Amino acid sequence: MKLDIINYCHTCDVCQKTKVPNFGKFGYLIPNPIPSWPYQSISMDFVVNLPWSNGFNTIFMVVDHLSKQGSFIPCTTGLLAEEFTELFVCLIVCCFGLPDSIISDRDPRWTSDFWKGIAYFLKTKMSLSSTHHPQHDSQMEILNRHLATMIRAYVSEDLADWAAWLHILEFAYNNSIHSSTGALPNFLAYGFQPKTLLDLLLPKETAEQKGYSYSLNPAARNFLASILMHRDSALWAIAKAQDEQSLQFNKNRRPVPDFKQGDRVLVNPHTLDWVDSKGMGMKLKQHWIGPFEILQKINPNVFWLRMSENYPGFPVFNIEHLWKCEESPPELGDHTVLPESRCVHVESPEYEVESIVGH
Repeated sequence: MKLDIINYCHTCDVCQKTKVPNFGKFGYLIPNPIPSWPYQSISMDFVVNLPWSNGFNTIFMVVDHLSKQGSFIPCTTGLLAEEFTELFVCLIVCCFGLPDSIISDRDPRWTSDFWKGIAYFLKTKMSLSSTHHPQHDSQMEILNRHLATMIRAYVSEDLADWAAWLHILEFAYNNSIHSSTGALPNFLAYGFQPKTLLDLLLPKETAEQKGYSYSLNPAARNFLASILMHRDSALWAIAKAQDEQSLQFNKNRRPVPDFKQGDRVLVNPHTLDWVDSKGMGMKLKQHWIGPFEILQKINPNVFWLRMSENYPGFPVFNIEHLWKCEESPPELGDHTVLPESRCVHVESPEYEVESIVGH
């Protein structure tokens, strides 16, 4: 009888969809691969819904995963996929070369057939994030926050001159020591530290010792060796930073359930900010919806679900938004058919009884 009650509670459809879990989320942090050369792997993102400034209302942001160098490019919200490709080639590819991989969200410009064809032709791997999972590219999320802080410090009261500050803020960011690498992004990307107004206040010999006048040094071979040493140092520093970030992130996380193709799961519409989970009475709506079948396990934390067109967004979800659906065993008539291991045979001198435990 106890097993029957436990099984009934675990497979209750109403309980699974209405109860809120009171423990840490599923899934450990999976750091992105560390590139071995600048601009081998980059991240892209758009900062939208900004006030109009010099004919722009959006910022196109690119950051290199090794040197951490960032590019802040003003543009408009109505940028088409063809126009974005031209912008990307002129300002990124022509300056730094073709990247092997690009990490981004699922912006319509990057999910379009046109951009997919360009990426395939250039042999560039697109790593698009799953729905509502900023950890996929937390580096870009942090850079967005830093840029917003810098703009707020310098923008005028009418907020109409932010575009005029972008290039100066980009130069200031790239000439500041990054916490992950312990070096300047410009130095790791270019091999030298660009001269700034602050250097005019330093004695000439001090500036040369710091490496600003690198062309005066005849030992070019030693200089190149120094660059490679700094880049190797940055690579190990990034690996150390990723280990520390993963350690802090995974403290209150739970291991990923062993979901397989064909399993059925529930989806949390509240953490996905779906329209159906907002508005009046949202606290009384079901905490989970479904169940939905898993079509593909993309990686240990991301799953592709079978969903109808009635649900918004792309049907690829992070484990944070999923919950295993406990379904009742199939029924035959008035009797529940249980697995063979749940049947216990009891022998008696007068008769043999098959007792179904948990019926």
